[in-house]
Amino acid sequence: MKAARREFSPTPGTAAEARDFVRDTLAEWSADQAADDVVLLVSELVTNAVVHAESNLELVVRRLPSAVEVVVADRVPERAVPQAGPLSVDVSASADPGRSGGLGLALAGAVASSWGVSYSKDDKAVWFRIRDEDGEASKDPDTDGETAGTSLEPPDPVRPARRRPFRPNPWAALDAALSARLPLPELLDRTVEYSRSALGGDAAYIALATTDETEWDLRAATGLTDEPWRPFRSRTEETFPSVTPAAGATINDDLMIARAHRGKLAQAGMRSLVTAPLIVDGRVAGLIGVASRRVRHFGDTAAKRLQDGADRIALPIERARLAEVELARRASLSFLAEASDLLTGTLDEQMTAALACQLVASRLGSWCAVESTSELGTTRLTHAIHRNENYNDVLRTLLTELPPHIQREARPLWSRESLSAAGLVDELLLELAEGPAISVPLVAHGQTLGRLTLGKDADEDFTRDDVDVVDDLARRVSSALENARLYAGQTSMSEALQRSLLPAKEKEPAIPGVDHAVFYRSADERTVVGGDFYDVFATDGRWCFAIGDVCGTGPEAAAVTGLARHTLRALAREGFSPAHIMDRLNKAILDENTSTRFLTMLYGEMTPLGAPGQGMRLRLVSAGHPLPLRLDRKGEVGSVGSSQPLLGAFEDVEFFTETLEIGSGDVLLAVTDGVTERRNGTQMLGDEGLRDIFTNCSGLTAQAVIVRIDRDLEEFAPGGHTDDTAMLVLRFL
Repeated sequence: MKAARREFSPTPGTAAEARDFVRDTLAEWSADQAADDVVLLVSELVTNAVVHAESNLELVVRRLPSAVEVVVADRVPERAVPQAGPLSVDVSASADPGRSGGLGLALAGAVASSWGVSYSKDDKAVWFRIRDEDGEASKDPDTDGETAGTSLEPPDPVRPARRRPFRPNPWAALDAALSARLPLPELLDRTVEYSRSALGGDAAYIALATTDETEWDLRAATGLTDEPWRPFRSRTEETFPSVTPAAGATINDDLMIARAHRGKLAQAGMRSLVTAPLIVDGRVAGLIGVASRRVRHFGDTAAKRLQDGADRIALPIERARLAEVELARRASLSFLAEASDLLTGTLDEQMTAALACQLVASRLGSWCAVESTSELGTTRLTHAIHRNENYNDVLRTLLTELPPHIQREARPLWSRESLSAAGLVDELLLELAEGPAISVPLVAHGQTLGRLTLGKDADEDFTRDDVDVVDDLARRVSSALENARLYAGQTSMSEALQRSLLPAKEKEPAIPGVDHAVFYRSADERTVVGGDFYDVFATDGRWCFAIGDVCGTGPEAAAVTGLARHTLRALAREGFSPAHIMDRLNKAILDENTSTRFLTMLYGEMTPLGAPGQGMRLRLVSAGHPLPLRLDRKGEVGSVGSSQPLLGAFEDVEFFTETLEIGSGDVLLAVTDGVTERRNGTQMLGDEGLRDIFTNCSGLTAQAVIVRIDRDLEEFAPGGHTDDTAMLVLRFL
């Protein structure tokens, strides 16, 4: 009988050292046929001793005439070993989520020919025997379970079995975990741990196929790195270094002569590898691999065992993967819906770019930038943001100095050579440039509006789903940017049109003996073209003023406004009376207006009664317009003039001119109905409300009167300007 003995300390690497010791010993004894099962059980029992006993342990290997016997002894006999039946697998204990260590006695009961536990006052030992393929030793029912006595030497079997007992598949220990329908990450982590232990390897991993099956997502691994594991994407030749994945379980005896020597397996010191495909409905859905630091570590038994495990876990993993895909799909749809709501809530191009960057940096990448392209083809950086604020400045520098090119494949946008050539040698810049990035065009109706670029840190990667979400988000950003540009163009056009309808402040005449002020606000802050207008101008020793209100707003109302204002000025310069001007203007509107746009207008002319300070003579017509209010020196308010027919409604109407004299100290106020019809719920300001406000304006300048009325309107109905508003104040000095 041959024997080999070695003592180990309880460290994380003890299990691997024990496996190497046993495999070398069996190879020296030419007992390779039982090596896989022996190494598997040694790995589990040593792991249990390290985790639970936490003491030095002794490993003894004996070569019996027809079997290999192994004893694992520790120095803590008071910590009992859990029991397992002779022909059963303690699945509940093995699959306990909180359990650390290996499968323990469950595997011993499933794999060994015989096994047992011995206790003494100084130590306890777990032993097992596995017969050779050509041997005759069998499991002895009299020696299964805990044995009496204090010796570390297990009893010899007393009776040979008539036939080899039933040996459950060691993968049965996974059944509880599989039936629990664990989330995919936890299920994969459990699987790689079981796989490494079941085959006595040093590392294990699982890769799942991408949609096109040209790349593989390595989702879980153990033993490949000392750092926390992070999933990454691998090409086919690295994941399957020797054969095509559909060929079944395969063995690679030396990774250094395969293309995989450039990958993480070789970096972790692995030399041999056995892989098995996960096949679902005839399709290769993934791959499980177990690696060893030894050359030619795995045999046919290990390959068959791994393929059996792959067949067990393929369907549960595919089911969990599909559930994960569905959750990701729902999350993506929710994200895109939220993005649409936010992007459509603004019509400002700068704000749209900022929102897009914030959305991307919070969900899809570490940083994001939006560049806009003008109609002339020039590109400028509109907005850029990094999740870490310390990188914002260097990110803008990088994007400004080296604008990115269109790139849909997730890889670095810049090389160290391009950065050096541009004089960008800052470490933060280099760190940013090394990460994967995607840059997609922003296109709407065939026109390129700009570019959306996003990137991640160097140790992260984009998934295929990420790329799809980026493409969808880019279309939504493009639509929002197009709307913002259209609105900006419309606003610019409206402002130009409105400027043509209202007199420029700097061109308003200075009226001797009169302090005047005007006010205008459109009903819709997004559309500056309205139906209200005012005008103040001088002609032939007279000073003319007008304030009007066209029915409705928008371009059609603006057309009537333009017609009225320019006709009014032309007729006034010809010296016609106010009544004649109203008559001619009424006919002009009737001739031109095909949209039933009516117009109310107050028009008046002022001439001095004498020297400045002696008052003014007013000649006016109020064509359907609210009558002006007069605030005299006593603080009393009354209306002036009488109401006459509105313009553009009737052909056979007559207008007459009213004349009155205004003394020094009086104030004249003319408004449109946007003032008097200001509402706070069901309450309207009305004429009386305006009179009350105007009464408190004694002693104020014309501009101060405007400010006072505007302030009181806001206090009466905050934000309640639902109609265009115009005011004209004449204060006679």
